[in-house]
Order: sequence, then structure tokens, then C-alpha cells
Amino acid sequence: MQQQLKVASGAFQELIDEYFMSWQLTPAEKDVALFAIKGISISDIASMRGVSEGTVKAQTNAIYRKAGVSGRP
Repeated sequence: MQQQLKVASGAFQELIDEYFMSWQLTPAEKDVALFAIKGISISDIASMRGVSEGTVKAQTNAIYRKAGVSGRP
């Protein structure tokens, strides 16, 4: 069971990496996207990254635009 979980987790990460590459996310956008996928709030992402909430909002907007979606959901 543990091995299957590791394989599934690795496959998920590979899929995420492929999407991020196809969307041409910057390293900062990749970090923010991973935090957002985990459900972390914009204010917490900003705090963890040592940037303003406005910066994180701008980065999330860039991620959404590059991914062709209208928002976080």
C-alpha cells in the first residue's frame, strides 16, 4: 500500500510539473501555484514567501491567465 501511494504521489507531481512547464510559469509562480493547490490562503502564501499579498494576487492572476482559467476554483 505504501509503495502504491508513493507511485501515485510521484505520478501526480510529474503531471503538475508538465502543466507548469506547458503554462511557462516562472519559479515564483510555480511556488505560489503549489501553495494554492494545497489550499493555502493568499495571506499565508505571502507570509511564507516574505512578499506582499498584492504580489501573490498578481502572481495568481498570471497563473490563472496562463492556465486559461478564471480563478482558483
